[in-house]
Amino acid sequence: MFIQRRYSLKWRLTFLFSSVMLVLLLFLTIFIFWSTSNLVYQHEQRLLNQKASAIASDLKTEITEESSLDMSYLSRLLMNYSDANQSIALLDQKGKRLASIEGANWSKEPDDFYDRILTAKESVEFPFASRIIYVEISETTEALEWYFTMLFSILLFASLITLALSGIGGYFLSKWGLRPLDQLITQIHSISPQRLSQRIHHYNVEKEIYELIHAFNLLMDRMEDTLVSQQRFVTDASHELRTPLTIIEGYVSLLQRWGKNKPEIREEALGALRQECDRLSRLIEDLLTLAKLQDESESNTQKNIQSLTPLLLEVKHAWLPVYPPQITLSFEWTEPLFLYMDRERMRQLLDILLDNARKYTDQGEVKVRAFSDESWVHVMIEDTGIGIPESELPHLFKRFYRVDKSRNRIRGGNGIGLAIAQSIIQDHQGIITISPASQGGTRVHVQLRKEPAPQQD
Repeated sequence: MFIQRRYSLKWRLTFLFSSVMLVLLLFLTIFIFWSTSNLVYQHEQRLLNQKASAIASDLKTEITEESSLDMSYLSRLLMNYSDANQSIALLDQKGKRLASIEGANWSKEPDDFYDRILTAKESVEFPFASRIIYVEISETTEALEWYFTMLFSILLFASLITLALSGIGGYFLSKWGLRPLDQLITQIHSISPQRLSQRIHHYNVEKEIYELIHAFNLLMDRMEDTLVSQQRFVTDASHELRTPLTIIEGYVSLLQRWGKNKPEIREEALGALRQECDRLSRLIEDLLTLAKLQDESESNTQKNIQSLTPLLLEVKHAWLPVYPPQITLSFEWTEPLFLYMDRERMRQLLDILLDNARKYTDQGEVKVRAFSDESWVHVMIEDTGIGIPESELPHLFKRFYRVDKSRNRIRGGNGIGLAIAQSIIQDHQGIITISPASQGGTRVHVQLRKEPAPQQD
């Protein structure tokens, strides 16, 4: 399978930094060139206005009578002010050209990107006549082309040098800034499956790297706990499966040696084999149930808002005949008891809790109470049985955990029921706690989110 290789973070940061610098340099170059060229054009325009004023003043001094306003005389006067890139013209009030001169490089149309036509106009009033003559000077900025070309070349060269230096500097800065990350990667590679207890040190590092290392160490803690739990689960499951298999193997050997001719031995062996097969079936069924509950893909598929009351009635009728005469089973509940629940899972939960109460209560009472408050529906199962030491309470929901293994084996437990119950409660986003009861025995308290009653159509 082909996997596309991504660029390293250093190169990506360098590219990003260089791209940002390229955009900034582009805008900066355009701004400098535009502002400088405008300043130059404004300076040239001021010089042109000053020249037009000077020509108008000189003409007013040179021309002393109206007879001097002929074209040849005016043209000779304008020759004193000629410029290679300028056109100087004298116009009357109607715009008629009286006289004009043009420089050698004068062109009415700009030939280059940098070229412009600048115009200045000044009026001349003669004391001996009522007419007004206008001095109009037009100038092409072709002479500034070399200056603008040099300015553009300098800006381009400076931008390229700056871009290259920023790219090199960005790479080394990225490399220096990501050095703690490289060290972290090296330490992570050094962790092998046989050294999951190893943790990464996070002294004298930046805040972001510290948070990354802290998050990684927490992840390793969870992975180690999961692996230890899985190994313990495999060990406990193997032990639980090996015990009935050993018993079955022993009785099979007994049948092979003496059971063929002795009916009493054969009957005893077959009964024990049936008992151990039933025990294996229950264990395997509990394991499959626990695995199915932990598969999130099957969660919430059968949940809906419904009342717990019909289920309590069903459980009551199912368990009253099962309890022995020396144990009194009582139910008590107060409406409303609406939940967002999977009915089959909730029935399984109640069955597990009532079965545990029956197994560990020799005589007395098992009481089931259900009620609700503003936020929760509470289900409490309290018995007068043998009880559980407080030191064992934190471990009750672990798989295959039993307070007294020998006593538990006699009573038929395998240590998975409460783990299944906790998975059901977690799937319903509830809370389950176990504590000593006030009259001895054990109290199981289940809290489930209360829901409003659905509206009837």
